[in-house]
Amino acid sequence: MKMASAALAIACAFAANAQQTFRSGVEAVRVDVLVMDGNRPVGGLTAPDFELRDSGVVQPIESVAIEDVPLNVMLALDTSESVDGAPLQDLKQAALAVVRLLRPDDRAALITFNDYVTLRAGWTAESRQLELAISQTKAAGATALHDAAYSSLTLRHTRPGRTLALLFSDGDDTASWLPGDTVLDIARRNEVVVYAVEKRRDSWRPGYRVDFHSGLQTGVANVDRKALDERFLIALAEETGGQYLRAARSGSLRETFVKIINEFRTRYLLTYTPRGVDAGGWHPLEVKLKGRTGTVTARRGYLK
Repeated sequence: MKMASAALAIACAFAANAQQTFRSGVEAVRVDVLVMDGNRPVGGLTAPDFELRDSGVVQPIESVAIEDVPLNVMLALDTSESVDGAPLQDLKQAALAVVRLLRPDDRAALITFNDYVTLRAGWTAESRQLELAISQTKAAGATALHDAAYSSLTLRHTRPGRTLALLFSDGDDTASWLPGDTVLDIARRNEVVVYAVEKRRDSWRPGYRVDFHSGLQTGVANVDRKALDERFLIALAEETGGQYLRAARSGSLRETFVKIINEFRTRYLLTYTPRGVDAGGWHPLEVKLKGRTGTVTARRGYLK
């Protein structure tokens, strides 16, 4: 199923999701949090161990969940021409390793992208369906990175759970209709956590950029698109409370993908009902530990 790289399809998708809001149940907000002590995840934390501020106001944490929350894993893989050959085979092995780590209650989906964004496998718990979709993937064309990131954020599973978008690319965007700032705006409106893996080709830079000429009005002011393009994946990971990882070689992708899944399972899901803050607009978030040692990573905030 091919999706938005064509102008009309992307424009329609953008319009349909422009009013999308941060999903978290009826009123409660859920914040996905990673706590690390050096390179080791910190386990055994409960609500009293955290301090959470919404728009500067301390919020009572109603629940802290970890192992009992099923995962929804969206694999979004760059299959442009530059990935052909051994890198594509390494990428397939990395994706297969993710599928084999899924538990019975988990779900996964697969997007590949080059000139087009293609939904190879919809949300499923069937490992054979996912493995077949991965094995049939081929490399060709340019790189619609922004469009793929947008799709991975918006094609969420409807069932409860925590959603991870594992996004891999080996270069800059050269084929998207959507600009990067639009994708970041959507990222602030939902709960998807992005782990971005990049194998960058330092000697190559994009030429003609579709999104620079699309004429799409994003509603995000004062954005230097060329500067954002330099750090798009980093910004996407930071905004969603995820991680940006750089792979020196394609042979390390399997290890990196496995590390991501294992790390994601150690994250805490904090739930609270906002009190003493405005109902709408931008809500900056701050999560800290109380009386414990560790580094906390969480999304910067959310839009309502």
